[in-house]
Amino acid sequence: MICHLSARCKKDRRHPRECLQEFQAKHGRLPQSIGVWIGPEGDFTLEELDAIQAAGTLPISLGRLVLRVETAAIYCLSILNYELNSVL
Repeated sequence: MICHLSARCKKDRRHPRECLQEFQAKHGRLPQSIGVWIGPEGDFTLEELDAIQAAGTLPISLGRLVLRVETAAIYCLSILNYELNSVL
């Protein structure tokens, strides 16, 4: 499962929990690995975003917070750790 954070995908973004629940319903298990793409402070270029979405990524949201790239990575990993461990 691969997720990406981008300000340009506001209407399609979902909480990581929803993506994990959808994956589990479809495959009967949690993902064995998760890749996360975090946009730079200026966001992805349109070409980068097209390539990322063409790879089948799911746009996710970390809420209304605007985070620096370094903080977003740690925050995202924390949320994924919580969500993956709370379903066990």
